[in-house]
Amino acid sequence: MIFAVISFIYLQMKIIISDNNDSFTHNLAHLVFRVSGFEPEVIPWMKLEQSKLPEAGHLFISPGPGCPAEYPLYSFITALHIPVTGICLGMQILNEIHGGQTMRAPEPVHGKTDTIIWQNNSYTVARYHSLYCGSVAECFDITAENTEGLPMIIRHKTKPFTGFQFHPESFLTEKGEEFIRYALAK
Repeated sequence: MIFAVISFIYLQMKIIISDNNDSFTHNLAHLVFRVSGFEPEVIPWMKLEQSKLPEAGHLFISPGPGCPAEYPLYSFITALHIPVTGICLGMQILNEIHGGQTMRAPEPVHGKTDTIIWQNNSYTVARYHSLYCGSVAECFDITAENTEGLPMIIRHKTKPFTGFQFHPESFLTEKGEEFIRYALAK
């Protein structure tokens, strides 16, 4: 019964994925569709219009190349009152616009699996990044780390903002649907 209600709610919302020129963006769109039953609208990040976002039910900020400073357009997100989920670069963007810092990872990881503990369970996740949230903004809780203590999931304390450093949409991530459900449920 609860799943039916959640599915109905998902079907009533418009989901936007901001594409940061990453090959994983359409994998993310397919995963969001599988979980929500709603086909997300994929918009290139440079064409993301702040005025259209209030009518959206959820915004996903995709992975992408470079660092958050190369994507200044996203600074308006702090004023949004809709759920926002950032993946990889997207998590770093969410963190930085709230006062956190992005740093070079101890070693780059591209297409490697890692283990995180999340909600008292162990998950295998796919990592593709050379940067990470070295200093997490005070407004976020770190809800999962890897074995080296790097933040892998952050959740805003008062706003519906979530970040995943890993890629839930990768075939290497175990149970990626659970992470997308978690993001959509806030």
